[in-house]
Amino acid sequence: MSRSGYPEAAEKTKTLAHHDNENRKRILVVEDNQLSLALLKQLLEVHGYEILETPEGLEAIDIARDKQPDLILMDIRLPDICGLEVTRLLKQDEQTKTIPIIAVTALATAEYEKKGLKSGCDAYIAKPITLGNLLRTIESFLSSVPSAVGSLHMDRSPTPSDRFQVVDGLEGPARDAQCGNH
Repeated sequence: MSRSGYPEAAEKTKTLAHHDNENRKRILVVEDNQLSLALLKQLLEVHGYEILETPEGLEAIDIARDKQPDLILMDIRLPDICGLEVTRLLKQDEQTKTIPIIAVTALATAEYEKKGLKSGCDAYIAKPITLGNLLRTIESFLSSVPSAVGSLHMDRSPTPSDRFQVVDGLEGPARDAQCGNH
């Protein structure tokens, strides 16, 4: 067998891999807890998504403008700025206003869900998240077929087999107060 065919085959493989990467949906995960970020990243990559990540809200704005993700998963309690404020800023920006934003947070109250939706979040998921609910919610925004999901709310009745814990680190009262003012 001739070795001259190998470079051509390798180039075709690179081209196919590049084509696959172009077709992958890109999700920006904004999460300051490193364990939660790592878990979300691994879970979403396994399901074929390309992941952009940042622990900071202001950096998320820059990444969203520069990289134009297909969807953003937004924690509410962030070290530099409240995730609800980041959402408001992204929804007011011509470059980013159409990007769906899903709040993924440990602030699991009806009050915070209202605040999240009012700030511009397109959906709200409470931690610990249910993998099936997270994936269905993401797909409802990324699918080319209109979703039958309708209004998305916190999942309060998951089955034990489809839950996993995303750890939310201890957060400071200053951040709670900052987000509570919105």
